[in-house]
Amino acid sequence: MATVSDFRAPTASPAAWYLLCALLFAIMLALFKWLGQSLPTTQLLLMRQLGVMAILMPAIIGSNGGVLRAERPGLNLFRGLLSASAMLVGFTAVVHLPLAESTTLNFTKVFFVVLLGGLVLRETVTVARWGAMGLGFAGVAVVLAPDTTSMIDPMSMLAVLAAFLTAGTMLVVRKLAQVERTSTMMIWQSAVVLTVVAVPGVSGWIMPTLEQWGMIALLCLLMGAAQWTMIRAHRAAEASALSPLEYTRLLYAAAFGYLLFGHIPAGSTLVGAALIVAAAVWVRRDSRNVESTGDEEEAMDPAERQ
Repeated sequence: MATVSDFRAPTASPAAWYLLCALLFAIMLALFKWLGQSLPTTQLLLMRQLGVMAILMPAIIGSNGGVLRAERPGLNLFRGLLSASAMLVGFTAVVHLPLAESTTLNFTKVFFVVLLGGLVLRETVTVARWGAMGLGFAGVAVVLAPDTTSMIDPMSMLAVLAAFLTAGTMLVVRKLAQVERTSTMMIWQSAVVLTVVAVPGVSGWIMPTLEQWGMIALLCLLMGAAQWTMIRAHRAAEASALSPLEYTRLLYAAAFGYLLFGHIPAGSTLVGAALIVAAAVWVRRDSRNVESTGDEEEAMDPAERQ
């Protein structure tokens, strides 16, 4: 005879957790863009980093400061500066560009990881990856291509620069992960980013309204929820199996861009996005066939990995 203990609540699949994670990150970007229409980007980043440090503080206290001792302090500092630069230019682009376009250009970090990995770390770059990168950068050219009445949007260039800086951060993480604890790397990065944005964030401070404070609190809660769902997904499945689902963020971004800001993706954005996503999936599929590569896992935004 069945008892109550024999029945268990259905468990969500790793794919479901990852799709939820992608949705939460898309909502976070939409909220950041909405807040960025009236509050400075540096101020929003300052409040975000204060929230991150609050989350990490128990680890610092619990270790009696031990997690602050780094084997490679210089490299940790360099990584933090790269990460701060990527966030500053990346979130500035998010505030000023349609969400679909900024999200599309963010995906190019996959190609920069491969390119920099081959040039800097002397990693193997197969012919297939070179072909995929060519296709991907062709997609970037389509997205950035100006029409007959305008020049290339500088904010689009900032989005590509943010992807490049993020890729550089990922390569530094590969080196640091060989000698540093994860908690140490996270705390150093958060502390450096907080230091960088503190002065401009405070000097340009605009007192948020009650509604904006509520949205900021929601932003922090979503950040924690997104990290939790990402962890749940990766506990039960390999990154290579989940990585194609990352591109659902483009669908969410297009939907939120239309519903919240009235943005309809341009034809060039849609065509470029198709090329970039196809090339990124091509790179990641090729990664499964080459030993000692970790592009699938390293192709996540450092802010997301936190």
